[in-house]
Amino acid sequence: MYNPVSGRGNACSMAYAIAEQFVKTTCDVEMIATQLGDPRKWLKPKLRCTPDAVIVVGGDGTLRQVASVLVGTTIPIYHAGSGTENLFAKSMDTNNPENILESVVESAIHGASIEIDTATANGEFMLLMASVGFDAAIVTDLANNRGNSITHFSYIMPCLRQLLKWGPPEVSIVVDGKKCVSNKIGWAVVANSKQYARGLNPARDANISDGKLDVVFLPLKGRLSLLKWIRLMLRGTHLHHPDVVYATGCEIEVRTTDAAPWQVDGDSIGDAIEMKLACVPNSLYVLQ
Repeated sequence: MYNPVSGRGNACSMAYAIAEQFVKTTCDVEMIATQLGDPRKWLKPKLRCTPDAVIVVGGDGTLRQVASVLVGTTIPIYHAGSGTENLFAKSMDTNNPENILESVVESAIHGASIEIDTATANGEFMLLMASVGFDAAIVTDLANNRGNSITHFSYIMPCLRQLLKWGPPEVSIVVDGKKCVSNKIGWAVVANSKQYARGLNPARDANISDGKLDVVFLPLKGRLSLLKWIRLMLRGTHLHHPDVVYATGCEIEVRTTDAAPWQVDGDSIGDAIEMKLACVPNSLYVLQ
């Protein structure tokens, strides 16, 4: 599976190189370009033959699209990252472009697969994390102004625009029925994996196979107080701050006083007042 526009076309050439490597080992390979719309409609029919593995070449958005159909099956997935961040590939330690061809083939033919957790966010599939705050505002801004392919530079103008106009939401959080944040202004991140853009990793203790989600709340006094948290996250010391709220649970409910933009796995999903998130343990097979 490959996203034809990911990495400005690099995913396409990488996918064909990987396919050629498989053919050399006498494997049968089918190349499938991702499509717009519900992946269950165009991908599910391809899975009736129950392939030995599905290799996804693209970014985290492409991976999420494919994984949403594979969840609950025994077909293992491998992420050959060619996107901007490739957070899932980093989570699974497959983000190694130097020997990607050999690694993919070796993993698919001889490697073991493990079961990892996925999650749902208001019933929608989630793999890595969801958040309401400055990052979600940037992702939403980018989605409204982006072209076909993005790079790190694509985020510069959305960041600047949001620094000028974004207002932190007022947030309440309930974890497994227990309220841990009540009507406080700040930034909330719910994570299944510790990996996050640019290595910030707000939920740096999250484990993608522990059967729980991690929630982090960073209180804010205004836009400029974001800089303090970003500095601490880069140092990896933000969780030691006495104002941070960190909790784990199977079911997490996040409410905002007013509708605010949300992102799931780096994709904008629009504004919401309430987000209910639930861990789905051992629901996706991944090749190591």
